[in-house]
Amino acid sequence: MTAKEKVLEQASNWSEEQAERALLAAEAAPGSIADEWGDLDAQTDATTDASMRELEEEERAAGLEPWRP
Repeated sequence: MTAKEKVLEQASNWSEEQAERALLAAEAAPGSIADEWGDLDAQTDATTDASMRELEEEERAAGLEPWRP
């Protein structure tokens, strides 16, 4: 039995919540972690970018040049 066949066999017994989670997993980008919270990779990247911008502003306000790797 293939994986698709197993999924179809099981799906008829799933709750709506289980079906939604399966759909999120199936539609997620390879390697990403998506659940009811969304794509955490994208959220983490956005938060990191915002934090780095804030740190650069604070450094400039203190008369320092922002650190660059």
